[in-house]
Amino acid sequence: MTEHMPAWPHRRELYIDARDLQSDADPDAPLSPAEYAEVLTTRGKEKLAEHQLVKSFSAVVRTLDPTYKLGKDYHLGDTITVTDDRLGITVDAVVQGVMRSVSGDGESMTLTLGYGQPTIYELLNRKAGK
Repeated sequence: MTEHMPAWPHRRELYIDARDLQSDADPDAPLSPAEYAEVLTTRGKEKLAEHQLVKSFSAVVRTLDPTYKLGKDYHLGDTITVTDDRLGITVDAVVQGVMRSVSGDGESMTLTLGYGQPTIYELLNRKAGK
């Protein structure tokens, strides 16, 4: 199995070797074209579930406009909504880490945002199709 990364950034391709799935594997009960397509689609969905993208984000919280305060409005482990107008994205992400800095320019805070690694329970549910 190989992955191919095309020139455009919003598309990902995954090659899946499904040569083991044949419509005429059982000569006594060959699969119809619709049944064969369903078997291939199922294999594709299983493989896609095994190759989920892991995304992580970081953001700098400006202390000049302290609209939301750590420990009061949100906590480590909370899910918050972050918007980046420059990139045109809005995501709900988990606050995974906080780094507070104090310098002559004042105080700043850097949040590490992302999604936790899937648990074994979540991975098994994906494989089971739940």
